[in-house]
Amino acid sequence: MKSLPETLPDETNALQKMVLDYQSTVDQLQEKLKWYEEQFCLFQHQRFGASSEKCPDQMELFNEAESILDSLKQDDSDLEETISYQRKKPGRKPLSKHIPREVVRYELPEAERVCECGHALHEAGEDKSEQLEIIPAQIKVIEHVQVKYGCRACEIGIISAPKPAQPIPGAIKSTVNFSKY
Repeated sequence: MKSLPETLPDETNALQKMVLDYQSTVDQLQEKLKWYEEQFCLFQHQRFGASSEKCPDQMELFNEAESILDSLKQDDSDLEETISYQRKKPGRKPLSKHIPREVVRYELPEAERVCECGHALHEAGEDKSEQLEIIPAQIKVIEHVQVKYGCRACEIGIISAPKPAQPIPGAIKSTVNFSKY
């Protein structure tokens, strides 16, 4: 930008020319400022604004496939797809029912079947677990049933008979007993 002279001329034409020069310089600088502000706003929008390129009519560009599907659905409305498989459920499969079974019940002694309030405990359910015992040339399932007891009078809680400790907790197989042979 031009600097102002130390002394201004006395002529009107010279003063008018200087004012016009300064005005054109101011106009140019205002245009530059406007351009920089627009660039700043554009960069701000690119950096912090939404980055999606969606437009309202964008989905109409791909309607051909949907229109073809709609016409096929109207033609084949009586045909429906059925699912012919079942999903596998997680967890351990039960042991075969064909294997001979031996049921071992663990019950509380008669003396312990009395609640703290003095009433008799009733049988409230069972916890069952299966264990595979392999005897050479013989296989059988030992079904452990822990009987649960509860009091109908006070309903404090449920007590179950203890089960002996297993050689491998949570295992399906018992120990091999060679002493029988």
